[in-house]
Amino acid sequence: MAPDQLDTRKIVTIYSAYSGCYDLLFGKIFHRSRAEAIRLLELRPGSRVLEVGVGTGLSLSLYPDDCRVVGIDLTGKMLERGVQRVKEEGLAHVHLQQQDAAAMAFRNDSFDAVLAAYVISAVPDPKAVLAEMSRVCRPGGVIVLLNHFSAASRWLANIERGLSPLCRRIGFRSDLCLETLLQESSLAVRKRCRVNPFRYWQLIQCINQKPEHAFA
Repeated sequence: MAPDQLDTRKIVTIYSAYSGCYDLLFGKIFHRSRAEAIRLLELRPGSRVLEVGVGTGLSLSLYPDDCRVVGIDLTGKMLERGVQRVKEEGLAHVHLQQQDAAAMAFRNDSFDAVLAAYVISAVPDPKAVLAEMSRVCRPGGVIVLLNHFSAASRWLANIERGLSPLCRRIGFRSDLCLETLLQESSLAVRKRCRVNPFRYWQLIQCINQKPEHAFA
């Protein structure tokens, strides 16, 4: 594999190194965007929600405590900080597990809503992760992506493609196209908007339109 390509081992290495400073770098500045993403999940009392790539758990205190929240992450050192946060904040409705988002251990239709915040461009196979998110989300459930996607402008998209090898070396891709990602998926986009900081990131609210028993 080329040195600028993402693979599982590289992701774990990179984000293990980030774990000690992740909250400082990505905490307050992204707080409002995370809160808006959770609002778009449209949770109700008793909702079952999955957060993919939960990391150090920066968003966990934003979930209603009358929901059942499961968070998964691939990187053990990130997840250790998340577990510590759950204990310190008394988040009894939250349960964290170490899992690969491209091969989840959950049964089909386990969740009413699924969130992936700043994750889908930091995995080796975004389509595989999205397919797993659809599989574990019930038909008609809500899936929200909070992420950067490649620019519609041709010249900006060319810049992002040029920067992509560098970005992959530090743990993400800058040229992920939303339309390509959603091709052949069961997701229908209901809302799409840009969010701060810098309106560089987008919130994508989708409805899971897979038929019942699609993965039986």
